[in-house]
Amino acid sequence: MYKTFEGNVNSEQVIKKSRFIALGNYVSNEAQVIDWLKEIKAQFYDAKHIAYAYRLNDNGQIYQKCSDDGEPSGTAGKPILNLIINDELMNVVIAVVRYFGGIKLGASGLIRAYIGSAKLLNKFYITKLNQYKVVCEIENADKFIKYLNNKKIHYSKSFEDKLYVTMSVENIDEILKEVNYIYLKQ
Repeated sequence: MYKTFEGNVNSEQVIKKSRFIALGNYVSNEAQVIDWLKEIKAQFYDAKHIAYAYRLNDNGQIYQKCSDDGEPSGTAGKPILNLIINDELMNVVIAVVRYFGGIKLGASGLIRAYIGSAKLLNKFYITKLNQYKVVCEIENADKFIKYLNNKKIHYSKSFEDKLYVTMSVENIDEILKEVNYIYLKQ
């Protein structure tokens, strides 16, 4: 279980005449990060800086990266990444767009501004459940689908020689105890 965003989110604040626009999005792989950042850069083409950070789990591999985008080293992207890690976020990208207002903030002021802007997005965090893949023999398929529907578990399914189900739940152990005719797929 981890926290993430449901989709695109944003928030804005002005600090000493500089406008900071924080944007966040759910992502599941680096290609989505790259595409989303291209969209943000195109949308805010006239911004002075677009610092960002992301952290994602792509098939068990953790990827994270940050960029200060021209701000002094360690004053923008790294604080955003630290916020992502400390708030236990996964599969997120956060960009903070800065329109410079003419007043220099100094290194500590920049760090506070970027962290403060990114923190405004925390009201949009959602808890995401773990995803499991299970296999069920065809003769038990109807019974298992009924079980999932009764428990209101979100799932996707496919039939081949067996029923293959991908479901999002907090913990698979309870289901495995209650339903002894399924097994986890590797």
